[in-house]
Amino acid sequence: MSLLTSILFFLLQPSTPASTAPTKHFSPPPLNPHPKEALHVTVSFDRPEDASRYTVAMKARYWNQQRECGYVEPDWNRRFVYPEGIVDIPNQSRRADRAEFDIYLDRYIRGTCSWEFASPDFTIRDTYTGIELTGDWGLRDDLNPGAEYRAICPFRRSEYSKGCFGRHPVPDSPWYNQIPAENRIPITVRVSQNSTSLRQRVPGFFDDFLEPVTPSEPTSSASPSETHL
Repeated sequence: MSLLTSILFFLLQPSTPASTAPTKHFSPPPLNPHPKEALHVTVSFDRPEDASRYTVAMKARYWNQQRECGYVEPDWNRRFVYPEGIVDIPNQSRRADRAEFDIYLDRYIRGTCSWEFASPDFTIRDTYTGIELTGDWGLRDDLNPGAEYRAICPFRRSEYSKGCFGRHPVPDSPWYNQIPAENRIPITVRVSQNSTSLRQRVPGFFDDFLEPVTPSEPTSSASPSETHL
């Protein structure tokens, strides 16, 4: 048998169980039937009359950063991808001027490849125009029990509308200055004191990599005479 024939014979053989790659788990685990760990978040309109036109929606992102649950993209950048999913959080409030959300940290049953809560995000929607603005909110410091966040959501009839401004003021520019005061919607986001504190972050695959170290400059250089001592 020639060398070329031997190589082709080897390549055409079916894969054996020993050579099969380990199974990746991309689907979320089962839901926890009795979740107890929750962030109780209220988004209220500072001007009650704004509730007749604008609505609030909340989403939460869950993901998993365990190596056995991810995969490497086949393209040139070889980016490692983790499974994630975005869940709509229902509004529990019966009042028009505020929305109340229960975001469960223990939404899924923990186990191998358990999905962890990552971050929430809210959207303010103008029901007259259909324009939606997202909130600049959802960092870990925003989610501590008792935390409060205030923002201004400037609406205008434009497909280039941006998000709500809370960490920074509304920019002083002609694009924003022409928005009338009644379309600048002030809101307040509060995390209830009886909310569960966030879990400690689960280490991910890339946490094992060392950060690059910048070489330090030498404090002094030896003189030629010192090198011969």
